[in-house]
Order: sequence, then structure tokens, then C-alpha cells
Amino acid sequence: MSESVINRIEAALEFETLSTTAFARRIGVDPGNFHKMLAGKQKITDLTLRKIESTFRYSFEWLKYGEGEMMLPDSSEEQGQETTSNAEETRPRIPMTVAAGTLCGFSESVKMYDCEQIPVVKAFPKYDYTIIVKGDSMEPKFQGGDEIAIRKVTSIVEWGKPYVLDTADGAVLKRLYDGGEKFRCVSFNKEYPDFEVCKSDVFGVYKVVGLIRIE
Repeated sequence: MSESVINRIEAALEFETLSTTAFARRIGVDPGNFHKMLAGKQKITDLTLRKIESTFRYSFEWLKYGEGEMMLPDSSEEQGQETTSNAEETRPRIPMTVAAGTLCGFSESVKMYDCEQIPVVKAFPKYDYTIIVKGDSMEPKFQGGDEIAIRKVTSIVEWGKPYVLDTADGAVLKRLYDGGEKFRCVSFNKEYPDFEVCKSDVFGVYKVVGLIRIE
């Protein structure tokens, strides 16, 4: 694949104001492989170019050969406001897993452009994000690989219900109980002991409002 193809993809990256990793996730390509493609260490396949075309509407002919218009025709010009009103609503998927105190909190470290936008699940109550579950501490209710929909709460916490805490020591998924100045965090899996998190160390409390499981 010629360097000019790489240059045109890099131009698309700059135009979209996305990081290379975020761009790769949006088009459904492994970020590591995509970095290698742009470094000239891995072939840029037609399939990758077609994914860029279908996601961002950069013309395949322009990407591969530098011919024709850069962008595909925008059908919304003909449909007017109807297209805007019918646009698919999405929510960001946080690009990390949630576990028992092993990961960095997402409120400070994750930017919106790092998040893949996932179509809203209409059957769920209103939610802000989705995030992937890691580990077995919350089995059988939540399994590793499950994707949960979460909504930030600022007032009432329903004690005993599952919540995600964005804490100074990591993002955790637990059943919450009131412990005065602390949250008492309880697993469904009895093999995992309870622990406490100081409320002052919590950046955000997110209620679990939906679950997606691929069998």
C-alpha cells in the first residue's frame, strides 16, 4: 500500500479530531494493527478502507487511489431535518473493564473521544455509559464479559443494589451499603470478602440499569 494512502487516512484522522486508537475502534479495527498500518508495517486492506468509508463516509476511491471527491454524497441534504430527527441515538462505551479495585478511575483518565459510541438500547431506562465487566466477583448476577449500562446518581442510593464506583483506587462494581463516611462494598460471589471505600475517595456513583450478555 503506497504512502499516499497512509497520508490520506492521516488527513481523515486530523479532520475528525480523533486519536488513532479512537478512530480504529470506531471503524472496528484492532488499534494495535491500525497503528502498524499507518507506520507502513502492515498492509492496509480494502476491507479496512471500506470500514472507513461506511463509518465516516470518506470515499473508498479517494482513500485508495486519490480519485474523485473526498467524501461520499450526503443524503441528508435531500432529506433535510428529517435525517437529523431520525439519526440513531448513541451512548459512549467506556474503553476499560470494571472490576474489584484493580483499574484506574475513569472520570479523570477517559476522554469522550476515546469512547466508542454504541446505539442506545431502547428497552433500558435512561443511562449515561456502558462498560464491560471483568472477573467473577459479582457472579452469578454479572459475569465476566457482560456489558452493563450505568447512570450517574447524585442523591439517593438504593442500598443493596449494584452500583459502579469510580474511585481513587479503581472502578468497582459492587452492591452498596451505607457505612457512614464509607460505602460498604459487597460481592454476590461469597468467596470475595466485603470491603469499604471512603466516600471522599469516590469521584462518581453510577447505578446499574441494564445488562447485555452474549451467550
